[in-house]
Amino acid sequence: MKCYTSNIKKLWIHFISQRTLKDISHRSNCKTSNIKFKDQGVILLLIVPSRMDGSAELTATQHTKYQKLASEYSKLRARAGVLRNAVLDEQSKGESLREQLRQSETALRRSEQEVDSLGFRNRQLEHRVAALQDEIAKREGRTKTDKEHLRKHTLAGKSDVAVADGVGDLGQDALIFEELQKKIMENANLTTMVDDKERELQIYSERLLNLQQMLDKRNTDFVESEKRFRRDFETLQKRNTELENKLVDAISMLGSEDALSVSGSDHTPLHVALQPHDQSTTLSTTSVPTAEERICNLEKEMFHWRTQYEILKCHEAVMLKDEKNGMYENNVTFSSAANPEKSNCSCSSAAAGLMVKYCSTETKSARDSYKESTLPPTKEQLVYNSFCHKFENLLKSKYIAESRIFSYETELEHFQICLENATHELKAKDEQMESINQALKMLEEDLTTTRINYDEQISVLTEQVINLSEQLAASK
Repeated sequence: MKCYTSNIKKLWIHFISQRTLKDISHRSNCKTSNIKFKDQGVILLLIVPSRMDGSAELTATQHTKYQKLASEYSKLRARAGVLRNAVLDEQSKGESLREQLRQSETALRRSEQEVDSLGFRNRQLEHRVAALQDEIAKREGRTKTDKEHLRKHTLAGKSDVAVADGVGDLGQDALIFEELQKKIMENANLTTMVDDKERELQIYSERLLNLQQMLDKRNTDFVESEKRFRRDFETLQKRNTELENKLVDAISMLGSEDALSVSGSDHTPLHVALQPHDQSTTLSTTSVPTAEERICNLEKEMFHWRTQYEILKCHEAVMLKDEKNGMYENNVTFSSAANPEKSNCSCSSAAAGLMVKYCSTETKSARDSYKESTLPPTKEQLVYNSFCHKFENLLKSKYIAESRIFSYETELEHFQICLENATHELKAKDEQMESINQALKMLEEDLTTTRINYDEQISVLTEQVINLSEQLAASK
């Protein structure tokens, strides 16, 4: 961007140096117009002479200069787009490098902290080793000095040993104080860790309680839904059994009606008249009838009287129809007698009076055909018609029952699918509960182990503190 602005400034200075404002506006009848080229806040002003009427007068040199400036401006504009993209790329690269730098700084800080902690521990170990070495050296020196003092004078030896013991006790006190501070810091850190673990345990226990409550609610909902589905299933089973029983009854009725139609010829009036004679002959030839034969005879009589009842009903219906038709014929004849103009007749005069003769053959043929069509039907036709009507009704009820059974089967399938989905959800919830219980057990085990370790460390620290206090008391 700096190169871009510097090039524009150079072009502007070059243009101003070649032609000043006085040379451009030397005529009084001319005025100046501004030509502006803008791109990203950079403005290039070209002062163009023009007349008062608005038409610009440009010489060849000025035109060439303007063309050069425009070409250079277009080039600079293209370069500006490229530079803009390059700047954006560089900015993205810079941001990525900054993020990498932050990550590296965080890693460096962690490593520095680890190094500091390791150095501190190393120093403590060095102090401990030095103290142990000093103690060993002091013990060796004590043994040597004891032997020498036994050889030398006792009084002088006793005074020297007391001075050496005082110096050694001061060094030990300083080391013990440092170790005590270190143990106190470790104890504080351990207590904070224990508190954090207890808080985490409380949080996990609360979550576990919430999950258990949710699971209990789901279980209760599932049990209620299962009970409801079972009730619906039982009701549907009862309905299905009822429909099956109705269907079986209908089929049995159809079979009995077929048997009745087959055995109808045996229950004619002749058969009824001859039946006592046949029974007398059979009684004379056979012995006392058994219970099964009596049942068969009773069933035959029942079917016979049922057919007789159906025949009577059909006969009554036919008689009612005939009466209605007779009433209709009487009305027709009465209307024809009342209106003689509408009837086709031929009158022949005689001495005794008037004779009226119907001369339309169409009415006679229609009446004869009507009489022939209104003949009373036979018993077989009546029975056949009644059984056909019953059979149609039974078929309709059968189809309705089949449709209801199909709908009940679809509902049962839907309920089974819902039950399977509920069982799958319950299994998934059980698996989640098992995983949560396992995690809780792991956390409890970790907590118990950490508590045991902390208790052991605290007991060791207390023992060390007691020993150090005893040593300090002895040294004092």
